[in-house]
Amino acid sequence: MERLRKSLPPLDTLLFFDAVIRNGGFTAASSELYVSQAAVSKRIRQLEDWLGTPLFERGTRSLATTPAGAKLAEPVAMALDYLTTSLEGIRSPAKPAVRIAANNAVSVFWLFPRIKAFAFSEASCPIETVVSDDPAALLSSDHDLAIIYASAPPEGWEGVMLIAEELTPVLSPCCLEAFQNEPESQFLLDYERYAPDWINWDVWAKRHGTSVLTTLPRKVCKTYSQSIGRAIAGEGLALASCALLRDELASGALLALGGERYTTGKGYFLVHRSGRVAGRQVAEFADFLADADCFPSQPLNKSGID
Repeated sequence: MERLRKSLPPLDTLLFFDAVIRNGGFTAASSELYVSQAAVSKRIRQLEDWLGTPLFERGTRSLATTPAGAKLAEPVAMALDYLTTSLEGIRSPAKPAVRIAANNAVSVFWLFPRIKAFAFSEASCPIETVVSDDPAALLSSDHDLAIIYASAPPEGWEGVMLIAEELTPVLSPCCLEAFQNEPESQFLLDYERYAPDWINWDVWAKRHGTSVLTTLPRKVCKTYSQSIGRAIAGEGLALASCALLRDELASGALLALGGERYTTGKGYFLVHRSGRVAGRQVAEFADFLADADCFPSQPLNKSGID
């Protein structure tokens, strides 16, 4: 420690030096640091005395560094950036964020709008989201909360059901007439299954073998969310989770095919580790998400096709 004290100048002089370099002058640096110009000049002089060489040219109209000052500028900036990053990486925030994990579809269509509503509420607090379609990643112990697709909370976790799953084919209103007159002109917008219990058109078709939809050609989308986006754009029919896409159905952006609904017996659960004591912020956020009144119900738009 004694060696470091002798081999390093007072660290605040380096902060003042960096501020002068970045701001292009003593006056601008003093405004950033909330001190007088004289205080900045004093610290720079202190650093120059310690180094035994001037760092700035005095008497010039604009700020000019000496060769020593120019040589020192970049290493000082890099050292301060590295120190700042290192400290921020381990510093506990005054109000730790509530960390919640969910898959892409739930995040895009259900969770993010409710985070926005929560941000406007009296219980508002920092929220950190983790988005992953890997079921194992959602159940990390690093998360305060997770929204998972299941028939019940898994072992070691407990929670409540947010959404009971009911699936139905949907399409854009602009495609309705074409579908009614010439169904084969439409595509089924399909997606890969990232978990064995995910339901796509293949699974749906096994339960609706007599439906005209099972004969339609398919387009494979990169994600479930993309299939919904393409359906809204009029590119085909998507398989929609009614509660998950309540806003899109209520607004008329999508129309549900009335007689093709399928209740899976599964749903989306808000869960947390069993035995973990939730902090006040976690508990308030969980209560907000579980409260059906946080988003009032709206009727779904149906195509009238049974």
